[in-house]
Amino acid sequence: MIAPGAPISDTHGVELPSRYEIRVVTADLADSISALSYYSHFFESPTWSAIYKGRQAREALKAYHACKPFYQMPETSAKNGLSYCIWDKEFVFKRPESAAKGGVCSWDDFDLDDPDLEVDAQRKLHDALDFPIVGFGLSYDKFVPGDPKGWEAAARALPMNAPIDTFFKVHDPRPTGSWEPTAPGQVIERVGSGTREGYHGQGLMKGLARFIMLEMKSRGYRAIQINCGAPQVHHVWTNPPKPFRGSTIGAFANWIFETEEDGKKVRPFEKAGLPNFFLVWTELLD
Repeated sequence: MIAPGAPISDTHGVELPSRYEIRVVTADLADSISALSYYSHFFESPTWSAIYKGRQAREALKAYHACKPFYQMPETSAKNGLSYCIWDKEFVFKRPESAAKGGVCSWDDFDLDDPDLEVDAQRKLHDALDFPIVGFGLSYDKFVPGDPKGWEAAARALPMNAPIDTFFKVHDPRPTGSWEPTAPGQVIERVGSGTREGYHGQGLMKGLARFIMLEMKSRGYRAIQINCGAPQVHHVWTNPPKPFRGSTIGAFANWIFETEEDGKKVRPFEKAGLPNFFLVWTELLD
């Protein structure tokens, strides 16, 4: 039976509509959180859904399977106690067997070699997420990233993230040593966020983001760094509750970025549905 993560003892004044509650992501939710994260990435992101159009199901399932070891690392989202989800207490299950178990993720049942995998793919993969998690915010301690092999597997699963990450590292205007953590418990790095299809417009992303800021401050962290593309997410993290302060460190221009393949200049992000990715630094000031 799927458990709804772990309860939180203090919402720090953050209120969601009464049918929802914030829970800590726990190890038993690893597959569900992973699948929902990749569903959000490949089907709901205006950038990635456009780039991967026609092969979204295959890419999402490949990433889900490839990253299982990543999600089982003690330092990452499902086990580090630094990641949170929103639970819908009134969720309507699609199948009785899912309701009996408190929720089921059925992505392991798909065959990557199925010639009809991409037919009605978004509905099929969404229906297989038959559990009450409707939003998530995943994080890790920047000083304690975990096994590099796990991160390498995640990077291989999402290869187009590499030029964005490289760009932000190369063009980071902050002096070296001015912001990096020197010990655990100082800087949080966000590694994924999303709101489930059908749950937008209720303030869930904003509420969860503000809770994470306040919770990490209460634990002694001084800042949170997040890479995001959605304008709504960028707005929330650059406009945190006072006295916190959010700053845009860099912007990656999707439509003009060029690289070279087989001796030719190409623009791999020209189909992106959003103009930029942003690197945001949110300081948890006193």
